Amino acid sequence: MVLYKVTNLDYEIDGRMLFSDISFDIKAESIYEIRGVNGSGKSTLLKIIAGLIPSDSLIPSEEFKNSVSYLGHKNGFVEEITLRENFNILGLSMDKKLFENFGLNKFKNQKFFNLSYGEKRKAALLRVIAANTKTWILDEPFAGLDEESVKAVKKILDQHVQNHGCIILANHQEILATSNKILLEKNV
Repeated sequence: MVLYKVTNLDYEIDGRMLFSDISFDIKAESIYEIRGVNGSGKSTLLKIIAGLIPSDSLIPSEEFKNSVSYLGHKNGFVEEITLRENFNILGLSMDKKLFENFGLNKFKNQKFFNLSYGEKRKAALLRVIAANTKTWILDEPFAGLDEESVKAVKKILDQHVQNHGCIILANHQEILATSNKILLEKNV
């Protein structure tokens, strides 16, 4: 099932063409990995796909529009309150097993600003997972994570796809062997 159709997409910012004439389909039960060097437009393409930047070159299915979780460079939490309070505000449950797998159980009652960069990123990934949506749009999900956490995230991504989910991620770090690649620059 095609969730999203992208046809002849161009995007220019401040007089600089980031990408042009990009076309692809996004299908359920797949991982799409947007690859490119810094400044190639990976984050911008994710924002376009997520609907944060409007474009007439995109045609989303109704299923796609109504079941998306987005994680950009910012983690999407209020820094001055605890991790538990952040999840409560969002109406999300705190899956004990997932928090244990990511080593975050002991931080549930910590103010978000007291967490390290990697801990914040893991909490943000758990926010996406807890939202229980079919499509995850993730900008650099492996940034700031240690090797053990990267393995855990890869396992969760695979499980999500096996459960009929779709993942679209920007990435210039860990190459995912099973992903469909969307290349924004030559020789990437």
